[in-house]
Amino acid sequence: MSSQTSSDSAVSTPPPLTGVETVASGRKTTLHAAHTSPRRWLYAGLLLLASVVNYIDRQTLSVLAVTMQHDLHLTDVDYGHVVQAFLLAYMVMYTLSGRLVDRFGARWTQGVFLLVWSVADACTGFARGFFSLATSRFALGAAEPGNYTASLRASGDWFNERERSIAVGIYSMGGTLGAAIAVPIAAGLATAFGWRSAFFVTGAIGALLAAVWMLLYRDPAVQRERAASVPWLTVLRQPHIAALLITRTMTDSVWYFFLFWSVKYMQDTHGLTLKTVGTTLWILYVAADIGSLLGGFISGKLVPRFGALRARFVIMLPVAACMFALCTVPHLHSTSAAITVLSGLALCHMAWMTNATVMTLDLFPRSMATTVQGMIGSASAAGGLLTAAAIGSSIQTHGYTPVFYGLCILHPLAALLLWWRIGSRAVVGGQG
Repeated sequence: MSSQTSSDSAVSTPPPLTGVETVASGRKTTLHAAHTSPRRWLYAGLLLLASVVNYIDRQTLSVLAVTMQHDLHLTDVDYGHVVQAFLLAYMVMYTLSGRLVDRFGARWTQGVFLLVWSVADACTGFARGFFSLATSRFALGAAEPGNYTASLRASGDWFNERERSIAVGIYSMGGTLGAAIAVPIAAGLATAFGWRSAFFVTGAIGALLAAVWMLLYRDPAVQRERAASVPWLTVLRQPHIAALLITRTMTDSVWYFFLFWSVKYMQDTHGLTLKTVGTTLWILYVAADIGSLLGGFISGKLVPRFGALRARFVIMLPVAACMFALCTVPHLHSTSAAITVLSGLALCHMAWMTNATVMTLDLFPRSMATTVQGMIGSASAAGGLLTAAAIGSSIQTHGYTPVFYGLCILHPLAALLLWWRIGSRAVVGGQG
């Protein structure tokens, strides 16, 4: 496939996902048939469950961080390095997983990745110190990004342009729902049976889901003929790649703070016990769930009126402006006020991220969209990787306030960059 040579062609929606294609067996099918099949909602449900498990396995460590630090004798800097180990593998494998999904489709790749990350999560329960903990989290980070490249591919395969943002919102909501569920599950299991049990139980749940996925999910028939991957150079020449990579590096750094540090912040600053964490902080991630679903649903409803790209920006610009309120959090002395503000901002971020993710399907052809999303995911992890050590060092020496000040400007700056490079041209050119 040749690269697009102008901004206008890149902003245009890719060729419609309809038409007749010949599969290896000689049978013919249309993507339109997949887009109208009732099975697509079953598959959306499976993607939701996979994302729930993905985030439970990821978030269990964050919930139990303080407990594990005491037991394994880890400093805040050590914990930051463990987070970096996860994100280093996550960064590298996000791009590679996108290529694998483009090559082999969603069914087998999702099944294998799900099983591997579940085993890695269970192995965390055997950690005896920094090295064994970092190794198990590195393995988890190597497998977990495959969930999101496979989910994006399945959404593109089974849902049309109008419904895609809803499908992406559903599986994105699954991630934050998993983070919400992880809080009471991990806290409850750790309180009753010790922190190691939390990893054993959640790992077993993931392995079971991997078997269910392989049993129920099927790629569309058109996927049975595996086309050659689009050359890297062609992908890198696509307009707007740089803007998408830079903005996700910026904004996802904020989300990684929510994932890896917000529970520690509430324990360190507001004195929450593990039991109190289990009964309160799930609210933050439920709010993020709402943001995922509403962000996708509303932009999907706006597509007929504004076109795909402009509908995404109608959601993204205002929620990005709201993220500046992060700078107020360290000055809130009330625990309920801090949880309320953090929850509202988690909602805003996930509304942003859902639309930023589906924008990949709006801008790029099907044959390379998953590869592009893999690159974006790697950029996202790179942002988290770069900030993890800085956050740990800042907390240990200066406290949390400088961290919140630095994070509060990232979404507004990213929104300005994305509008300048993509949004304003879409409006002027009448693209959508």
